[in-house]
Amino acid sequence: MKKFFKDNLPKPEDLKKYRALNMLGNSIFEKELWSINKHTLSRAVAIGLFWGWMPMFFQMIPAAFCAVYFRANIPLSLAGVWISNPITMPPMMYIGYEFGNYILGIDPLFDQFEASIDWILGIFSLIWEPLLVGTMIIGVSSAILGFIGIHLFWKIIAYRKLRKIKRFSK
Repeated sequence: MKKFFKDNLPKPEDLKKYRALNMLGNSIFEKELWSINKHTLSRAVAIGLFWGWMPMFFQMIPAAFCAVYFRANIPLSLAGVWISNPITMPPMMYIGYEFGNYILGIDPLFDQFEASIDWILGIFSLIWEPLLVGTMIIGVSSAILGFIGIHLFWKIIAYRKLRKIKRFSK
């Protein structure tokens, strides 16, 4: 799996060509931010899951800043926000909104969902609070579970490799 990521993710040298990334400075080209180990991978998954749940556009921008700040793998942090895309975003935001209503003890303000920009912009002033509360709680919970899950997965893989080595050394 590690080889798959190393072979298919962009290299830092390739990204030096893009001037838009200059706002992150030279720190994005540090080797640690491009390596895959238990720490950089678990942080990247946490960052991607958190920002993937946020009800906003251009989630990859804050994910990139967080990856640099928290010393996470940059490409995997950016790829992690892709859990929300034009197909998954509406159900994710609806779940976040309903969960926020539940947490805040608010009754939903509408009976029907309409998939139009005008309807969403018109009702946003009424739904922003439960939407933000719900997506924040789900985002933080997802990030924590993803972080712990990667740590456990990494330990299981390491344990299996160690057992395999011990079997062959006998």
